[in-house]
Amino acid sequence: MALELSVYKIRVNSISPGLFKSEITQGLIKKDWLHKVMKKIVPLRDRGTSDPALTSLIRYLVHGSSKYVSGNIFIVDVGATLPGVPIFSSL
Repeated sequence: MALELSVYKIRVNSISPGLFKSEITQGLIKKDWLHKVMKKIVPLRDRGTSDPALTSLIRYLVHGSSKYVSGNIFIVDVGATLPGVPIFSSL
């Protein structure tokens, strides 16, 4: 899509968020087991907050200083999907 729309000077990027507190996840975030799992497998040992984690990235992408940024996937998940992070079965 980034290639197709670049001729029109349209930039295409994607943000892939991890688990952040929101209306959808508020019940899950309160679970004790989730905190235990995150402390064992998530490199940054936190679940993060949407502000500033996501809002700062969005501000950057819509700002003119990112005019050469296109075709990227930004993963914002406190390191949960890094290669080498243990999977749930290794807990």
